[in-house]
Amino acid sequence: MHKTLKRTALSAAILTALPLYADAGEITIKRDTWGVPHVYADTTHDLFYGYGHSVAQDRLYQMEISKRSTQGRMAEILGTDYVEYDKKIRTNYDPLSIQRQIDALDTDDRAILDGYAKGMNAWIRQVLAQQDTLLPKQFSDNDFLPEEWTAFDVAMIFVGSLGNRFGDYNTEIENQQLLDALIETHGENNGWNIFNQLNPLNDSTAPTTIPKSDWSGTFDPRHPELTKRPAISDKTQQDIARLATGQDGAILGLSHNEARRYNEQQFHDYGLTGVAGYPQTSNMIVVGKKKAKGVNSILLNGPQFGWYNPAYTYSIGLHGAGFNVVGNTPFAYPSILFGNNEHIAWGSTWGAGDLVDIYRESLNPDNPEEYLFQGRYRPMETRTETIRVKNAEAVTVKIHKTVHGLLVSHDAENGIAYAKKRAWQGRELATLIAWTRQGQAKDHPEWLQQASRSALNINWYYADQAGNIGYVFAGKYPERKPGHDNRLPASGTGDQEWLGIKPFHRNPQVYNPSSGYIANWNNKPADDFLAPDMYWYSWSEADRVDTMTAIMESKDRFTPEDVKQMMEDVSYADVNARYFIPFLDDATRSLPKDDERRQAVALLREWAQTSHDKDRDGYYDEAATTLFQAWLPDMLALTFKDDLPGDFFNWYASAGYPSPESPLRSSLNVQPGTKALLQALRGSDAGVQQDYDFFNGHPADELILASLDSALNKVKQAHGDSAANWKLPVVPMRFFTNNFLGMPQAGSDEEKQTHIAMNRGTENNLVIFNGRKVESHEVVPPGQSGFIAPDGTPSPHYEDQLKLFENFEYKRTWLMPEQVDANTQSTLRLLTE
Repeated sequence: MHKTLKRTALSAAILTALPLYADAGEITIKRDTWGVPHVYADTTHDLFYGYGHSVAQDRLYQMEISKRSTQGRMAEILGTDYVEYDKKIRTNYDPLSIQRQIDALDTDDRAILDGYAKGMNAWIRQVLAQQDTLLPKQFSDNDFLPEEWTAFDVAMIFVGSLGNRFGDYNTEIENQQLLDALIETHGENNGWNIFNQLNPLNDSTAPTTIPKSDWSGTFDPRHPELTKRPAISDKTQQDIARLATGQDGAILGLSHNEARRYNEQQFHDYGLTGVAGYPQTSNMIVVGKKKAKGVNSILLNGPQFGWYNPAYTYSIGLHGAGFNVVGNTPFAYPSILFGNNEHIAWGSTWGAGDLVDIYRESLNPDNPEEYLFQGRYRPMETRTETIRVKNAEAVTVKIHKTVHGLLVSHDAENGIAYAKKRAWQGRELATLIAWTRQGQAKDHPEWLQQASRSALNINWYYADQAGNIGYVFAGKYPERKPGHDNRLPASGTGDQEWLGIKPFHRNPQVYNPSSGYIANWNNKPADDFLAPDMYWYSWSEADRVDTMTAIMESKDRFTPEDVKQMMEDVSYADVNARYFIPFLDDATRSLPKDDERRQAVALLREWAQTSHDKDRDGYYDEAATTLFQAWLPDMLALTFKDDLPGDFFNWYASAGYPSPESPLRSSLNVQPGTKALLQALRGSDAGVQQDYDFFNGHPADELILASLDSALNKVKQAHGDSAANWKLPVVPMRFFTNNFLGMPQAGSDEEKQTHIAMNRGTENNLVIFNGRKVESHEVVPPGQSGFIAPDGTPSPHYEDQLKLFENFEYKRTWLMPEQVDANTQSTLRLLTE
């Protein structure tokens, strides 16, 4: 009772600090029983003013850290440990380009950013005037105050967390290091063969989002370029090195060599799910009229950004100025990425298409700030950034840019620099506005028009009242010259320039697919579509989307409850087992029935390929989980360790399973080594030509049995001879207080967790159309608000969705005025400036 009274008093303290009521109809904010604000206003400026004001109330500290994280301004509030981080961030974006795009917006689009910033600032001024009751506790704990916001700050939250993250992945330099090492070890021919099998250009057997019969386009018919490249120097390796992060997601203050060794070991042990891995993001199911039962269409999104406190996404309703939308969105973007209006619903997942290339610049021996392009040396663009540092001297960093883009490495001693060319460069704000304006679309053509404006490599999804569904592989993709191998750095002298940007109609897209549904888990968009360059991500026959499509193909029709259950089922599914148990079965079939290996495989055959803890004893219920998770890493080691030189085996060593010591950070995915292993086992039936024999002339069954022996020995040593005792400890789902960039967005004592990790969305939102009305649900844990008062009292909506999430339950969201009014807990009206 005491806790409830304190929270009620806190809410009252906030409300009494608000401005006086204005005339009805200006800006009205109605909060529902979960604390979600619904903003009503007549103009775009005022609508987003109310949005910014609401965000500032709920997430001020998180947003302040997000702003500083995405602009490289952490050292000025947290000190010298963050200088290297700030340097890396500042060298990865061009503030002048962003500001020019803002300045070029039309009046109504610019009002989105200006109104949002002014709304935030109005609340910040209230906070600064009443710090004893309204200043979030984390500001006092870290001895700084919130700053006012500008349109630039609002834009950079989007650019820095979506563009400079999900649109920017590239490992072309690392790929060349691998290729060079393979050629040195195995010779030119075998070196290339291994490289092409580990990082293939195209796997024809990879499952596609668009049914293979529904799209006949071609996107990028290219071939490897076999020319010799200069070796990657130590200086370049150091320039591109990733910072190390701890198990809590916080940046560690390690030296370059220490960080390299730490990251290599982490990748070896935990792969993409560990702290040295990369986000494996997002799933989606959209069911159209042909496949839906009892309704016209169903959309269920599960964007997997990772799990954080405060929540990664923010819920909002916007009503007026041509908007009537409800949903949630990362870091309270002005654009609602996951939501609906009364006509359509939309969502997104990461597309992974390759729209970034690295260009190798040849420097002038007499002036390393000039580079050779089209027959003459040209001066680089330069700017000097000053990084303010708390309790220390400021640090300056010089940032260079060529015609291709910002430098990622500048090796003057060896006369080489590497620049990053982004197809979306200069289109960031157009993408943000497209995502915002899609919420005003009433039908598929209007939605498709906005999709065509988006420059980032993101999958867009659509459903409507009539039961129509659609998909677009959005983004602006370069037309590369024949012979330009997108997996490796290109020549920067002018002979490998892009021919232009592909027209939108060539992007894979489908409307009402023949399957009656759309399923995606970041898999290949369409047939004959080439893979991205990243060594850690390729489209292959082994793909976790198969866990979804197997369920969707299991019956003719699906109700909304069926779709919800499907999402729950795949959240506990083993993403690897379906591909390898048949091989284990074949390898042991001729063994006597009492052979322990045959009995072990029988255990795997009977397994539902899921991992639960239904009795909540802290251990997974299934003994097969323990056995399979022991076998797969041993099989990877027997297959690849002798073929991959040095530390490169680390990239392919992990089966990707989390542990209590290294919990899940974004999502479980099939690892790069596992994909290559399946292709090796497929042999001549593989979708990637197998010119190099990873089994070194031995029958594959020989390695399977050897790895099974090893796995059984390990399991029995750890758990005993009886399979009844083969139980692994449950991995909890942790909601980290360091954000996606490793910056502390909450106090270290604010970390939350649920009992068991689930391979599901950071949020889940479900939209159901029946032809007359829309019904929508969502769960956004831990809660809507991250506010903690100066005395340590949290908002009543601080973690009130955590149990919903753990139990796979959803809360209703409200769109229409009568729905909002019936569920309104508080109302305030604001005067704008």
